[in-house]
Amino acid sequence: MLHNSIPVVMYHHVSPADRELNVYPEIFEDQLRTLSGRGWKTLSGEEFLYHMDNGKEMPKKCVLLTFDDGFADNYVYAYPLLKKHGMKAMLFIATDFIEDGDIKRDSFIPLSHNDAWDLAYSERRAEALCTWNEVKEMDASGVIDIQSHGISHNTPDYMTEKKYGMLKEDLAGGKETLEKRLSKKILHFAWPRGHYDQEGIKIARDLGYRALYTTDRGTNTPANLHMINRLPVKCKNGKWLCGKLPIYSSTFLSKLYLGVRTGI
Repeated sequence: MLHNSIPVVMYHHVSPADRELNVYPEIFEDQLRTLSGRGWKTLSGEEFLYHMDNGKEMPKKCVLLTFDDGFADNYVYAYPLLKKHGMKAMLFIATDFIEDGDIKRDSFIPLSHNDAWDLAYSERRAEALCTWNEVKEMDASGVIDIQSHGISHNTPDYMTEKKYGMLKEDLAGGKETLEKRLSKKILHFAWPRGHYDQEGIKIARDLGYRALYTTDRGTNTPANLHMINRLPVKCKNGKWLCGKLPIYSSTFLSKLYLGVRTGI
């Protein structure tokens, strides 16, 4: 069956820097322009869940754009371009790394992915990650839907070490903080570093998260809301991205494509 899945794509950085997990602003804008020109509708988290719950009303061309971690370049570069082109995205943040107060971004210097995380664990974390004022602005705009990445970004370690009490506190704390700060229900959670297990899924669902995001490739139907697949976006033009989306809009096409790609 064609058009029975909603593709979800995954970004981390948008900036002019040549670095890991980054898309240049001009490439990101070309992706947005091409999506719009070819009739693709970008979704909010609420819209994504609505179409998952009402599959017969699912548009043939809809996509969820997601960003992990909440790096400041998302605010500096991605957010203005999404506004310019009338597009939407979702941003997952780990609340321990978000600071209060204002910071000027006029002289913002993009860092490598690893350097940004190093700074995140210092008192200068606001130089690398968004502030609460920026998070609130983006969420209030309706352009970027802020959702949960937990508190600490340490959830993979909690699962590896079977510390499920700490995992529950992390997932619950991130949800509670965001709901208090943003005055809305938080229903979406992305697993830091893509690591999850079945006990973690149960804990997240019991806490009230409806949609759980992985870093695995594949399609998305109501049956896998607890393990949503995402396509990592490369620093390639809009034609490349729009060439991938129809594949992940169909469980049939995706199965064929991934079978050829992996040799299975």
